[in-house]
Amino acid sequence: MNAMQKHMITGIVCLFLLMFVFWSIGFWCNALFNTKFDLKSCWDGFQTLSGAGVMAAIKYIIDSLVNSSKDNFPYDKK
Repeated sequence: MNAMQKHMITGIVCLFLLMFVFWSIGFWCNALFNTKFDLKSCWDGFQTLSGAGVMAAIKYIIDSLVNSSKDNFPYDKK
């Protein structure tokens, strides 16, 4: 199992957190310093990440159900 498969959920959650931090910084800078950061672009990134996360989860579930027998996990090395 390669590192990407092993840490896929952790990476997606970290990207969500990073996107939220950027949005929060932009929100507060707009409120306090009257800057003109485009906050919609952060939400577009959030939608992209959530779409990728959902598709990855669906792919993993389908692969686990279709390609493996019951109680035999695809990445479990015994």
